Amino acid sequence: MTRREWLLVALGLAFVAAGLLFGLEAQPAWAWTASVAFGVVVLALVAIAVGGAKIRGALDTTADAPPVSWAPGDSFAAPTPERSDRTPELSSDEFASVIERAGVRARNRSTVANGLEVIRPPLREALGEALVAGGQSREEVKAALADGSWTDDRLAASVLEPSIDPPDQPLRERVRAWLFPERVARERSRQAMGAVAEAADEALPSVPGQSAPRTRPVLQPRLEELRRGADGRLQRAVDPAATVRGPRPPRPRLASEDTSNSDGNGADLPEADGPVGPNEQREVTDR
Repeated sequence: MTRREWLLVALGLAFVAAGLLFGLEAQPAWAWTASVAFGVVVLALVAIAVGGAKIRGALDTTADAPPVSWAPGDSFAAPTPERSDRTPELSSDEFASVIERAGVRARNRSTVANGLEVIRPPLREALGEALVAGGQSREEVKAALADGSWTDDRLAASVLEPSIDPPDQPLRERVRAWLFPERVARERSRQAMGAVAEAADEALPSVPGQSAPRTRPVLQPRLEELRRGADGRLQRAVDPAATVRGPRPPRPRLASEDTSNSDGNGADLPEADGPVGPNEQREVTDR
């Protein structure tokens, strides 16, 4: 068992003993007989047995198993539908798996430093390639990694370079790192990844037109011009024909429909210059 598990067991036994003593002192009318002592001993043994079974019990290995349809020998999974590169140069899935391995190693070795040894090589490689692509030489990149000048975060710099001392941690954080090394290793890995991403964004050339000024000013609509649609989103209420999908396009109408509408309203249609044929009466007009 790890140090954390031993400490939890000791704390549990101490709480059990304290509870028994408190119960005995709170009720002095009890007589410490052989039957009472036997019951207390049995309860303590049961608690120890349950705690030991929980600590040393094997984890469920079928929880993370792939579904049946994605089994290695299944025809649907072989070959993979995506047919993509499984080992790209930069992949968020690959980084996530590295963090997972770092946490597992920190838990097994009971130290945060052992977990950070797993995350260090890919982060150094990713940062080095980004800085080189930004115009720095290999020597400058090595020097920046050695002294931690590539970032203002001293903790992130210590993750990528073991010779850099991390900032002093309070007693609470040191106790937390001693009890939960896996959790602290994950947090420091995520912090280092954020610092690497920020440094890479500053070093890499920007996309052409990314920061170009807009040709037209974009003004936010006023509050009185908005209304809440059926889906809960805000939309303009100036145009009554506006819906969630935007204003509806004009509907094509037939000339015969216009004629009937005009006759009903009492308005005269404009006279045609020549005879009107049957095909011309079915002319489609847009309004």
